[in-house]
Amino acid sequence: MPDQLTAPSRDRAGAAASARRSPVLVLVVQALLVVAALALAGLVAGVIWFQLWSPPAGVVRDGRWLTDEAGLRDSFAGTGLYVLVAVLTGFLVGAATAYLLDRSELVTLAATLVGAALGGWLMLRLGLEWGPPDPQVLARTAADGTELDGALVVDLPHAWLALPGGALVGTAVVFLVTTKRPTGHRPG
Repeated sequence: MPDQLTAPSRDRAGAAASARRSPVLVLVVQALLVVAALALAGLVAGVIWFQLWSPPAGVVRDGRWLTDEAGLRDSFAGTGLYVLVAVLTGFLVGAATAYLLDRSELVTLAATLVGAALGGWLMLRLGLEWGPPDPQVLARTAADGTELDGALVVDLPHAWLALPGGALVGTAVVFLVTTKRPTGHRPG
């Protein structure tokens, strides 16, 4: 008989412990979803960046790859396109995750920083990996007059921060515009 009397109290204690763990689990899942969304967005943005970019054309002379003025402009387009695609991607995905995953704003913010940094790095690595090889290296062994495409480069050393910057702005806009307000009466 004593076992029957204590069993309900154990069940209540277990339910209380489960209820305490449940919000932590929800926050962990929220953080993982934000990081995963931004990392995946970085990969997609890397593909978009590569598809939008046109390689600069050049020709080999005396073991060096040379390009004309239009080619020089095209080589800077890689950096500009990277920044543009990264900022837009970061803003849109940061805003979406902040709006949809708003259980804890601080968790969302921290996960946005981690996920966007990872996404920016993945975007950069994927685009550079898919781009053509360095024409200066190929020119050393190529015959004069050989036409080679220029490599996809990013001339800004910290351009990968464009995606995190866009994500933080998107997150901040959502947090500022959609503040949670209590729905009770104000003391008056």
